[in-house]
Amino acid sequence: MSLIALLLDGLAFAGYYVQNTQHAYYTPGLGLQVVITVLLLIMLFTYSGKRFGWFNFATWAHNFTFRYAIIVLSFIINAAVLALYILNATGTNSLIFQ
Repeated sequence: MSLIALLLDGLAFAGYYVQNTQHAYYTPGLGLQVVITVLLLIMLFTYSGKRFGWFNFATWAHNFTFRYAIIVLSFIINAAVLALYILNATGTNSLIFQ
């Protein structure tokens, strides 16, 4: 699943690149980002591998495994980019496409 998350990141970057060079594709790019974020959210909850690694007694916290951390970080970054897409689509902030 972590490989699929990385492939989805590549697809999201390719969609952003096309959207940044040709400004007529704002709506399909927003739709693609929504689909990718929802797929990553589904992957986040349906991951069947080991989620937590060793327990750190100094901080009393579990650490994510590397594979699960890839999925979590991919979801967080794509959700933040989706928020920027929505701000751009509503005209509130055009930071992502300057």
